Amino acid sequence: MNEFKNVLIIGAGIAGDLLKKDIEENYQDVKMIGFVDDTENVDTKQKFNIIGKIDGLSKINKIYRVDEIIIAIPSADGALIRRILQANFKNNTPIKIVPRSPKVIGENRVLYSEIKDLDFEDFLGRPFLKRDVENLKSFYRNKTVLITGGAGSIGSEIVRQLLDLEVKKVIVYDNSEYLIFNIDQDLKENGIDRDRYHLIVGSILNVSKIDSIVKEEKPDLMFHAAAYKHVYLMEDNADEAILNNVVGTKNIVDVAIKNKVKNFIFISTDKVVNPTSIMGSTKKIAEYYIKCLPPTETKFTIVRFGNVINSNGSVLPLFERQIIKNKYVTVTHKDVRRFFMSIREAAQLVVEGASKDNHGEIYILDMGELVNIYETAECLIRSKNLIPHEDIEIRIIGLKKGEKIIEELFTDKEKENLIETEMENVFRLKNYEECPVNIAELIGELRGLAEKNEKDEIKLYLKGIFPSVKA
Repeated sequence: MNEFKNVLIIGAGIAGDLLKKDIEENYQDVKMIGFVDDTENVDTKQKFNIIGKIDGLSKINKIYRVDEIIIAIPSADGALIRRILQANFKNNTPIKIVPRSPKVIGENRVLYSEIKDLDFEDFLGRPFLKRDVENLKSFYRNKTVLITGGAGSIGSEIVRQLLDLEVKKVIVYDNSEYLIFNIDQDLKENGIDRDRYHLIVGSILNVSKIDSIVKEEKPDLMFHAAAYKHVYLMEDNADEAILNNVVGTKNIVDVAIKNKVKNFIFISTDKVVNPTSIMGSTKKIAEYYIKCLPPTETKFTIVRFGNVINSNGSVLPLFERQIIKNKYVTVTHKDVRRFFMSIREAAQLVVEGASKDNHGEIYILDMGELVNIYETAECLIRSKNLIPHEDIEIRIIGLKKGEKIIEELFTDKEKENLIETEMENVFRLKNYEECPVNIAELIGELRGLAEKNEKDEIKLYLKGIFPSVKA
């Protein structure tokens, strides 16, 4: 057994140097082996004891009998961290990381005691986006905001960000008593004054209830996050998908217009692009309804993004449970690729999009590269200090109903109409397509089919509108 813990640092930069100094000054039982870095800079190589590059990590690990690897690159994106995990694929040496936050360097301190295990956001997410907090506070300060689906994973993060931005009050409307209970406990534990939030259990199909709440609370903004989101489940429950995602959205929109709410923000999904699923089709129809509205006193904004890391039902928590319980993970297809973003980033996009003075716009986040889910499973296994295919098996089970191999954020036609915004990595879609159908008539007919539980008829109807739907 080693007398010392042999530590290898990845990243010959400011953070790595500060971490090295902390280890050498305060930890007699920790031995710094050296640095791994891809730099070609001669001065950097002379200053640091660089013993190899990232692609040679596995060999370095064996030669030096490394006990712990630390990634000391606060600005590292998910692609780099996945590369590091893949480079050290066959070794189960623990890999840690310094906090990925700008303040780490700003405080001129990186402490060994603060390194942490890798989590989902580390190898799938991105560094923090810049945001003009003071301008956002100026926009939201003293406003009342209502959020449907406000106790869900994205909705609850929007709630937290809005409270940080000094809104007067947040009304959380959600049909899950359990989730309402959870957010209540969370807000209490974080010292939020009970007068600043109002929790309501209710359905978006209950129009009279929503209308009375809006009349009483007079919200300045409404965020519509409530939706059924699981693709394969909605394939078997097409009637509920129509009622909740289409009729429910119409209800909320109509109430906002009736009560002259100033701003309305609809949270959409990448599944609306060339939709193959019931869920994607219902969200696309909801987009159409909003885009086809005649001029109103309410300003509407649509925000579209891909999969959210660690949201309720995300593939990553599923993999984690499978690793613990089954000693294997299941992947639908070896070539499946998805866009990913953190819950924080998704909520930030929604909150910032709402503050812009562009009626009827669609905001789309530049979500970077498509991530291979099979490789993501391998990275997650490796982040647990296990060896993929040896300690944990990866099983291919086939695509679920309505799923695509590769998701898209916009159609080819939409791509031609994307323009940059002042928000970092956010695009605005201009000259959005006109409604191809009589939207009010469409929703009425779909509602009739849903109320009669005509699931097969719903699928055929949707395929008539969107040929890409798999009936």
